[in-house]
Amino acid sequence: MKQVSVAPPERQRPREPRDDRAPEFSAFVPWEQRRMFAQLFDDDGQGGGGYGASLNGIKASGDVAMIEALTEQLAPRMLVGSQWPLMAVFHLGRLGRINASIRREEGSWNVELDAEQDTAARWLSGVRQQCEQRLAASLHQPVSLYLAKSAQA
Repeated sequence: MKQVSVAPPERQRPREPRDDRAPEFSAFVPWEQRRMFAQLFDDDGQGGGGYGASLNGIKASGDVAMIEALTEQLAPRMLVGSQWPLMAVFHLGRLGRINASIRREEGSWNVELDAEQDTAARWLSGVRQQCEQRLAASLHQPVSLYLAKSAQA
C-alpha cells in the first residue's frame, strides 16, 4: 500500500515578476534594409507581400527592393557625372560592394557592374534585365547593363 502524506500540499512559489517590454535598441539601420523590410511585409493587396506570401513572392519582393536600391544609388551619380567614364563603388546590403563603370554615349548609357562577392555576382546575373529596365525608366534613356567577367561566375 502507498503512504499518503497528511500534511497540506506545498504551495508553489509565485514566479518572479518580469519585464514583458521589448528591449530597446539604439542601433542605426541602413535605409536599404528598412526599405527592403517594409516592402517584404507590406500587404498591398496584390499578393506579393504580407503575412501569407509565398517564398517566391518574398524573394521577388526582395529582388525588387534590391533593384530599387541599386537604381537609387546609381541614377543620381549618372546624371551629375562630369567625367567619362564614371567610376562608382556602392554597397548593397548583404550583397556587398559593387564597382560600376559608366559610359555615356549619344542618347544612351553603358553600365558595367563588377561584384566583389560571388553571391552578388549570381544575383546580378539573375536580375540584370530588370536592373537595366529600371535604370532606363529612371533616366528616361536607353541603358545597356553588362556584367564584368568576374561577375558571371
